[in-house]
Amino acid sequence: MSIEQEQRWITGEEFGRENRRLIDAGVPDEAPEFQALFDRVQARDDYLYERYGKRYLDSHDGQWIAISTDGETIIRKTAGEVLSESRRRFGPGNASIRKLAAFPGHTFPHR
Repeated sequence: MSIEQEQRWITGEEFGRENRRLIDAGVPDEAPEFQALFDRVQARDDYLYERYGKRYLDSHDGQWIAISTDGETIIRKTAGEVLSESRRRFGPGNASIRKLAAFPGHTFPHR
């Protein structure tokens, strides 16, 4: 997996607008347009975790991390705590949120 950024990362606001546009247009959930939208978020989140998050794996194992598109991090003990602080500081949908564990749990996207 390449962690090089090839495009400008999608923001939470952009995701929300495109998601709403697809829903309003009657596009089925399993359509390629939705898959492409979720893939953009997944690519962003994977990059942010590889670049900024993995370094905390040993020191904060089992905790949750939010990483902004600028690389700013928030680490908390629970998903709820990190999600709340992330929304407040970065805005909704503007961070990669994962569990710091051998297999990082994802909170988004749900497929």
